[in-house]
Amino acid sequence: MPHRNPLRATLVLAAAVYLTAAGWFFVLAPWSSFWAIRIVPAAPFWLMAWLDNPAVRGAISGFGIVHFGAAWSWLDSAAGNA
Repeated sequence: MPHRNPLRATLVLAAAVYLTAAGWFFVLAPWSSFWAIRIVPAAPFWLMAWLDNPAVRGAISGFGIVHFGAAWSWLDSAAGNA
């Protein structure tokens, strides 16, 4: 049975949890009232129209999907090395 490093396992799990949480934020936040009330009005004037654009919101949500893929990759590589 190969030696398992508990510190490495903890770090991989922490990274996967962080990436998953960030993914949920990026997927959900652009479509929430929080985005419309807090983020868009607080942005510089030239950025407001971009942040309110559905295509940009979709791109930010896509960035969240990339986070899910990264979390899966971290967990998959850790499982493969166990």
